[in-house]
Amino acid sequence: MVANISTRGSSEGLLAVIVIALLWATLRRQILLAGALLGFGVHFKIYPFIYAASIYWWLGDPRQKPLSMSNLLNGPRVKLAVTSLSMFMSLNAVMYWMYGHDFVEHSYTYHVSRLDHRHNFSVYNTVLHLSSMLPEQSGLQLETIAFFPQLFLALIAIPLKLARRDLAGAMLAQTLTFVTFNKVCTSQYFLWHMVFLPLYLYGSEFMENRKLGLLALGLWVSGQAAWLQQGYQLEFLGNSTFVPGLWLASAGFFGVNCWILGVIIGDLSVFNPGTGVRKSAAKTS
Repeated sequence: MVANISTRGSSEGLLAVIVIALLWATLRRQILLAGALLGFGVHFKIYPFIYAASIYWWLGDPRQKPLSMSNLLNGPRVKLAVTSLSMFMSLNAVMYWMYGHDFVEHSYTYHVSRLDHRHNFSVYNTVLHLSSMLPEQSGLQLETIAFFPQLFLALIAIPLKLARRDLAGAMLAQTLTFVTFNKVCTSQYFLWHMVFLPLYLYGSEFMENRKLGLLALGLWVSGQAAWLQQGYQLEFLGNSTFVPGLWLASAGFFGVNCWILGVIIGDLSVFNPGTGVRKSAAKTS
């Protein structure tokens, strides 16, 4: 269903190819190609910029101190930064030349103040709806503050904890975090993290403990179904379900995603980079 939704005039399928190609190029240490794909991916749709943090930490030299200047600015890291930034800025320059300020507004600055409260699974959905009816106010608004926990987890906490252990798993956790904590969360966004599942599930806690896996799948689908039932009442039948129905459905789905994220992070935290297997997989071997 998610993949089908993502074909309706959306570019998520192509973006998924770019992201997986970025992971492949990085793991093969094709740094110039990885940098070009990263810059192109961020230009194509902003969210892949979060992967720069994990790739940066993954490219560190384990033989050196992590915070030594020679390691922080080692060859692969500098090459990745220069290549990705060059690609990103070059494409932006072309688009700005073609479309002017409208390109900057609709591609980047719009997202800071975006109030998209329709078809939105986000836990911020109801508050965004209320904010959309208020006159513009000065100072930090919810739509801006919402970025803080999202970016801290996706750009700092998860890369530092997981990137050196399992790059693909770290990118999965980053993406699930970014989508879960985003102020706008629609069905096609789920494809962003689903593309990493084949790289993670083998040997994962969800596969080792089938009951846990089925429970997670059931809760994730049920959480969407509960929200969609309330959304149908609101948008098709015209019934006001914002409070408590839609808000509770959004909060419940947010809780389910946070729980799944916690299982994934805990699972990846026991990953053994030397053997290439997780402890859960090693127990059965």
